[in-house]
Parts: sequence; structure tokens; C-alpha cells
Amino acid sequence: MHIKSRNPLRTLVAALALSFTLDASAAEPVRGVWVAGPQHNQFWTSREAMRADLQTFKRAGLNTVYVVALMTGRTLYPSERMARITGERQFESLGSRDALQEVLDEAQPLGLRVVAWLELGFASHYGSGTAPSGLLKHRPDWLGLTRDGKPLVKNGFHWMNAFDPELQQLMIDLSTELLARYPRLHGVQGDDRLPASPSSGGYHDQVLKDYGWQPGQPLPGDRDPRWLQFRADRLTAFLKRWHAAVKAVRPSAVLSLSPSPYPWALDEYLQDWPAWMRAGLVDELLPQLYRRDAAGYEKLLADTRAHVPPDQTNRVFPGMLLALGPDVIPSAELLTQWIASTRAAGFAGEVQFHSVGVLKRANVFMAAYKKEARH
Repeated sequence: MHIKSRNPLRTLVAALALSFTLDASAAEPVRGVWVAGPQHNQFWTSREAMRADLQTFKRAGLNTVYVVALMTGRTLYPSERMARITGERQFESLGSRDALQEVLDEAQPLGLRVVAWLELGFASHYGSGTAPSGLLKHRPDWLGLTRDGKPLVKNGFHWMNAFDPELQQLMIDLSTELLARYPRLHGVQGDDRLPASPSSGGYHDQVLKDYGWQPGQPLPGDRDPRWLQFRADRLTAFLKRWHAAVKAVRPSAVLSLSPSPYPWALDEYLQDWPAWMRAGLVDELLPQLYRRDAAGYEKLLADTRAHVPPDQTNRVFPGMLLALGPDVIPSAELLTQWIASTRAAGFAGEVQFHSVGVLKRANVFMAAYKKEARH
């Protein structure tokens, strides 16, 4: 029911309250961590393991946890939507557990926000084999194609057709299912595979037809500027639908995106994230500024700042490469320098890839954030 207010002050207060709700993502700087899948850590082995890691994150001064919710053709929560495709409701090793609910229950008393990370996105699976796997095992018609009609594979990832309406709808449906099933979930996240597609792909009949290509004409090259931007704009149009669907379920839910650095993101993966930000489609931007030294990281910080709309720096929290597998990348001194460089660049927070590194460098974060709090 719509009730018209006759009190201008009441109307103003209500409008301000709504504004604060919609902009909640920018109210507190994100200091976060990505939690990868069961093959990378002990987090998922038991509720007790979750509790211990979350307590360490809290002690370290973090406030947001990005937990993987979509892997190779499987979700890490009971999903009726995914079961309609694969016949499986979730990742087999979880059994009948609702692990995401466990994370939420353990995170709440600690004051930690939880975001569901749709890690694989438009990529089906990772590996060197050619046998169908992941979602392509169940939907081979979603296979991504290169200019010469071969399967779309890049850096070991086997990609689906990111422009297929059914596949796009699946990502939207998983997001809305998550938000509806878990009221305490802070939001959902895409990364360098959502929305994304290698620029060597997209050579599908319908996409080419929409572009204006006619049979008999030479196919456009991967990096043809007009063809590249056309496909990037198609992914931006998908993001607009995705954003609208998320906000329709819960206006306060955060749509978090973690693309590659720009312009490499556009040239290699059709991720035109400056356009996403200008269109108001990003609640949080966590660009993956993954480097192993101070100079390289600082250069990416400067490049990123140059492409962020001036009024949206409070939505940007750079991603740092803290660990690969069990190995921690930066020394304590370098990590402290990265955090200081992030503040100097005008960004108030950061997110760590991934949780194993936080467990081993918790004291470094604790000291850095306590020092900031004193100033």
C-alpha cells in the first residue's frame, strides 16, 4: 500500500533513511578476506574450523568475509536452482551440511559481514584436460567459441558463452536464491570471471548477427576496437540486469565486483569497469591489484585511481595477493607498506586473497589497523 505523506519533514527523514540504507556499502571501509574452496584450506572441514578462522579474522581487524559459493559446476550451499541442471544440490564433500548458514551463524556474533562469492562465474572449470567438466558437462551447448570455432580456453580455464541468455539468467537466479535463502547475507560478488569473457571469444552466431556481421564477410579480429567494445557493452547490459535483480530482492544488498586492473580488464576479459561505475552498477569495486613487490603494487594503485570516478573512491577497496596455495607472498614489512600505500592512494580499505595468508599474517593486520585507529 502506498501512503502519501503530508509532512515534508517526515518525507525528508524517510528519504535520508533510504539513502543511507542503499549506500551502506560505502559507510564503513571494507577490510576483507576471500575464503576459497575446500581444496585450498581447512575452513570448510567443520564448524569448529570455521569458528576459529573467523575469530582470527576478527582479531586481525577485518570486517568482511567473501566466501566462495560457486565452484566447478557446484554450489557451496544447497541450491535447488543448480540441482535443476546438475542433479546435485551442492558440493559433494559438504554432505547434508548448510555450510553457508554455519558461516553466517558464526560470523554474526563477531560482527563480520558475509558476501557470497560466485567464483567460477562464466567459466565452467579449470584444468588441462579436454573432457567435458563443470557446467559444460551438463550443458555442452554453453561452450564458448574462439574465432576459429575452437573451445574457448584461457590460462587453463574452460569458458562458457558469456552472452548466452540462459547462462546469464542462471547467474542472476543463483544470486537471488542466495539473498532469499539467507536474509543475513550482506551481498553477492562477481570477479574476473563474472561478468567477463576472454576477448578471444564471443564468436557465436547470434552475437555476430547482433553485431551486424554477415555470412561471407571476414570475422572481426579479437582486438578489433569496435567488436571488443560491442562485446564489453553486452556484458555491461547483463550487469545492469543482474544489479536490478539483486536490488529487487533486497535493496540494501551489496553487489560486489572484483575485476582485473583496467585497461587490461577490458582488453583481455571485456570488463569495462569504469563504465560500470559511471552507470551506478557497482556497490563495491575490489580490483585485483596482484603484484609481489611495492613498486608494481603502487603503479596499479595509481592506474586504478585514475580510472575511478572521483566521487566513488569510497567504493573501491583494492585486492592484494597475500597467498598462493599455502605460500604467503609478502613479508610482514612489504604487507605493511602495501597497506600504507593504499591509504596514500586515497583508498580506505583492502581485501586479501586469500584466507590462509591472513591466518599467517594476522598480527601484521592487527598492528597496522590499530595504528590507523590511533591517528
